[in-house]
This record gives sequence, structure tokens and C-alpha cells, in this order.
Amino acid sequence: MEQRYTVTQTAEILGVRASVLRYWEEELELRICRNEQGHRYYTGNDITLLANIKELKKRGLALRAIKELVPRISRTAPGTTASKVKLLEDEQPEREKILEFQKIMERLIAQELHMKKEGEDQCRDLDETIRNRQLARKEAAAALEKRRRRIRRKHL
Repeated sequence: MEQRYTVTQTAEILGVRASVLRYWEEELELRICRNEQGHRYYTGNDITLLANIKELKKRGLALRAIKELVPRISRTAPGTTASKVKLLEDEQPEREKILEFQKIMERLIAQELHMKKEGEDQCRDLDETIRNRQLARKEAAAALEKRRRRIRRKHL
């Protein structure tokens, strides 16, 4: 049976806090085994994966980028962390293009929303102007009718 390590033991082996391991598990959606009591336990393969994640973090990669790599940073795959970092670096230009595209799309969406809001504001202003004109016409018609009644009363 493969050796199992507790959270504390794994944290000591990797030189990180136990809370970091739990955070990585949650953020990277890692499937860490649990025993009958629900306690996490780590295998040698898990520790290899976590060591690779730690190395990628040390090299400045964000968890979001690492999350994309987790399926490729297999727990059992041979190869050094350096080769895995090379894999990521090779994908970096493509990632940058995707990020640039996302920024452009966000800017276009923001512009469209701004224009829509301006259009709604113009419609609201126009609606208010129409209502004010209608009210003014009603008031003018009422005043004219009142004046006509007074004139009729005087003539009767």
C-alpha cells in the first residue's frame, strides 16, 4: 500500500503552511483523497503534483494559469518542473492573445452598454419633454375653456 501523509506532514515536506495546501486544493479543484473520518491524506504522487505547483507559483504564475496546467502536470508524469514550465512558456503568446481579445471584447461591451444607457437617457428626456408639453397644452386648454366660460357668463 502506498504511503499516506497527513496535511501537516505534507506541509512540512513541501515547506508551506497547511492552509496553503487546503487553499490550493479548493482553488485548483484538486482531488485529494480522504480517509474514513474525512481527513485529507496525500500520496507521493500528490506531493509531486503539489511540489510542481509550488515551483510554478515560485516562478510567478497565477493560480488561474496553474489551474489550466494541472491536467498536464500529472501526478505521475515523468519530466522535470522545468520542462513543464517550458510548456507553459510556449503557450504564453497564445494566452496573451486570448487575454488581449478578452480586453477588446470587454471594452466593446462597455462601449455598447454606455451607448445603450445614453440612448435610454435620451428616450427618458424625450418622454419627459413630451409629457411636459402635453401637460402645458392641457393647462392652456383648461385656461382657455375657463376664460370662454367667463365670457359666456358675462354675455348671459
